[in-house]
Amino acid sequence: MRGRRKLACAGLALALVAVAGCGEASSQLPRGAGPSERDAPVAGVIAGMRGFTGAFGALTATEGENSVFSPAGIAYAFAMLRAGAAGETARQLDEVFGFPGSGVHVAMRQFRQDVVPTDAPKAPTVAIANGLFVQQRLSLGKDFVATLSRQYGAGPQQVDFAGGTAKETIDSWVAEHTAGKIKELFGELDPATIAVLANAVYFKGAWAHPFSEDTTVDAPFRLADGRSVTVPTMSLDPAELNHVAGDGWQAVELPYTGGELAMWVLVPDEADAPPPALTAKTLAALADARPKAVQLAMPRWDFGSTVPLLPVLRRLGLTSLADLPGIAPGAYVDDAIHRATITADEHGTEAAAATGIAVATSMVTPEVSIRADHPFSFAVVHTPTGAPLFAGSVADPTQG
Repeated sequence: MRGRRKLACAGLALALVAVAGCGEASSQLPRGAGPSERDAPVAGVIAGMRGFTGAFGALTATEGENSVFSPAGIAYAFAMLRAGAAGETARQLDEVFGFPGSGVHVAMRQFRQDVVPTDAPKAPTVAIANGLFVQQRLSLGKDFVATLSRQYGAGPQQVDFAGGTAKETIDSWVAEHTAGKIKELFGELDPATIAVLANAVYFKGAWAHPFSEDTTVDAPFRLADGRSVTVPTMSLDPAELNHVAGDGWQAVELPYTGGELAMWVLVPDEADAPPPALTAKTLAALADARPKAVQLAMPRWDFGSTVPLLPVLRRLGLTSLADLPGIAPGAYVDDAIHRATITADEHGTEAAAATGIAVATSMVTPEVSIRADHPFSFAVVHTPTGAPLFAGSVADPTQG
């Protein structure tokens, strides 16, 4: 009976794919376009994101648990960190994230211009924001600050980490740039933090082929352990959608209005198989899709994930995060966090992600600033007893 088809698969793998062209907002790459057909630095950044997606996803996926993350958001945060890196830290950042040998910051700016629509009122909402939060009265490297301001739109914002008020400011920024979907970035911040690099990605799009709420019914969803749960399951009558079959999986493209963004749903052929891994090879294979009349059933979902980044990145080879002379002398990464959330229903998708990198310094950061540039008193004291040996005042240091 129509609308009562059962969903019986072990899991879904989901990818939100940007297909924006380089340059003008209206341009679009032909299906299967390769790196030579777009600006090289941008192509390098995108290739790096694809490779990172598979590697990061493999380390963070847990059988039987939902997951969501933003490869673009994490890449943005660490590209900003790259602006202050040198030596081994710079080399490892390039290797783990696939950053091009030169031009990464210009490429990240161009990528944002490609993906974020500016003149398409019916297009999905896509927003990418970057922030730089700096300890009050502290100056970071001039070139580092200039790069973040010019290429990432992240001018320095003064906050007070030592006084404990910075977290509220950063959380407010994150909530503002994720439409309230993410309300907190770090659980807590070390008072010795000197800077936080932050990225927020927000997306809201309507399906080009919406599901009808009238056909949504409760149906079984088979879990990895063989059990089934009953979930609201949406149904889409046969529609011409891009489809591709891979090794043990098949995928369908669900475009959003506007034509440059789509969700790919990848389903394993066997009900007891794990969700297909979103490797660079798998993502590239999606370019071979062809239109077919597809009948689709899939559940609604609404969940989020939180990933402490440093343990995962160490396993990917990013073990050196203390060679950051462009940020400040003795600067090192003290913490890094990624939070993401996604909702999909009959009408479309809303997703948000926030990434934060906390930078501290091995050099002492003053909690109090004192300038004895006006008359002051002094005392020479025997510390164990508190006895004053000398006492006096300085009214005019030029007097003999």
